[in-house]
Amino acid sequence: MINLIVVLTTAIMFALLLVWWRWPVFRIWIEAPKYSMLRQEHRFDDQDTDREPATNLSSMASARKSP
Repeated sequence: MINLIVVLTTAIMFALLLVWWRWPVFRIWIEAPKYSMLRQEHRFDDQDTDREPATNLSSMASARKSP
């Protein structure tokens, strides 16, 4: 039974790899979530350029205190 599960899983993965390799349209569709996450990372990286990074915990704590 376990051997059947391993064989079926391997066959499914091989089929997905073959489809990914042969059809670029499928490749673009299957990799779309990765590229959307990378776009979000760039968006947040752009926001971080406006602020200075804290050098240690005491400077972070003093920056959070409101006068």
